[in-house]
Amino acid sequence: MGHLKRHAAALAVVSWYLMMPPDSARIPHSVDSTAPLSRWSIVANYTTQENCEKTLADIQNKELDPLVLDTTGRLKRLQRGDVALGIARSINSGCVASDDFRLKGR
Repeated sequence: MGHLKRHAAALAVVSWYLMMPPDSARIPHSVDSTAPLSRWSIVANYTTQENCEKTLADIQNKELDPLVLDTTGRLKRLQRGDVALGIARSINSGCVASDDFRLKGR
């Protein structure tokens, strides 16, 4: 029974990241959506997948750069004032569980 409690506790601490791919080094106004997830930027953190997906849908529908969600200032260095790049970031962003194995090495 103790094993089940530990497993349930482990599941309870999973959060969800809204992540965006790195900017493309080769194609202007674009992102590298094929880059390994470990190279993507965490833009915001959510307690549920539903909240993350809702926020993602909102920024995609409004064609907003995901950087508008960065309240920490960590991603300020990525601001370019490039509307097309912001839309590409938005379209290619996604929600990822914090325990996703593809995030290893971050």
